[in-house]
Amino acid sequence: MDRIVVQAPSGAYNIHFGRDIWQQVQQMARGYDQALVVSDKNVAALYGHRLPFPISPLEPGEGTKSFETIAALVDDWAERGLDRYSLVIALGGGVVGDLVGLTASVYRRGIAYVQIPTTLVAQVDGGVGGKTGINTPRGKNLVGTFYQPWGVFIDPSVLSTLPDREITNGLGEVLKYGVVNDPALFEVVRGHVDAFYELELEVVAPVIRRCVEIKGEIVAADERDRGLRRILNHGHTFGHAIEKAAGYRHNHGEAVLMGMLLEGRLAHLLGLLSSADLAAIEDALFRVKLDYSFAHLDKGEMISALIHDKKNRKGSISFILPREIGRAEEVLLSVEDVEKYWDEVIRG
Repeated sequence: MDRIVVQAPSGAYNIHFGRDIWQQVQQMARGYDQALVVSDKNVAALYGHRLPFPISPLEPGEGTKSFETIAALVDDWAERGLDRYSLVIALGGGVVGDLVGLTASVYRRGIAYVQIPTTLVAQVDGGVGGKTGINTPRGKNLVGTFYQPWGVFIDPSVLSTLPDREITNGLGEVLKYGVVNDPALFEVVRGHVDAFYELELEVVAPVIRRCVEIKGEIVAADERDRGLRRILNHGHTFGHAIEKAAGYRHNHGEAVLMGMLLEGRLAHLLGLLSSADLAAIEDALFRVKLDYSFAHLDKGEMISALIHDKKNRKGSISFILPREIGRAEEVLLSVEDVEKYWDEVIRG
């Protein structure tokens, strides 16, 4: 089986790839007293039967990432008798992964969990790296922990059940890796966007693996998001603001794509990014099935969300802006700086 080892400072773990990962999870579970699958109801109906363990179902959707759901999970796990020698399996997309990871990190002061990500965005990003979180009225993922999984198991073939919108969701993170780290990856994805919607695995599977490889290397170097790992926040400052200002009508990847467009334009206006690289980034983004319209966003709500972004420091708004395709850096801007370029950045 193909695998990558993530050498995180808090502990190494394997990321497995292939159609036989389901058997690998079962084999791993034999080392624990009991195993429980946590999945949303949609994913459980599709893939729950592939694992011979009880399933704790969740309602699908971003609204499930809440304190109330964590409390319900803790009660459920305690009632089932899960202890420190139990294994929890997060089967699903980013919502399930974030919730299970956070709950596992605090339940009995930490129990083992693994990720089986079933969406493109979770396979290339959310399922790897140990970031957990829930949303509050004041912001997305405002409460969370760093808690690495005991393993990650990726079967790209499950993406065949995803609608186009979910593929778009994942392409935001895929293109992000190219913009901030790997020009060759960027060009492959830019030239084969349609392959993701058609799920041509000979293209898609190697791209997923390369994204995970990049993520693993960055996590190994900066597990707790204090330095290098910040480059993975490209598109996320504007993206999170878009999510919040639009009442979460955009899913995370859509907002990241929109955020990448705005942050690319901002980088160009600041003199950091060449016209040619901005044009290439815009070309790639516009090949994705997404309406890049910002007319529905209220400027005041957007600015408020930017001010309260959890990544901010020194009283400034933190942006990860591209200097060229394959290289990005953190830029701290005041609200006045953002407002200065607002109209040019937010144009249709």
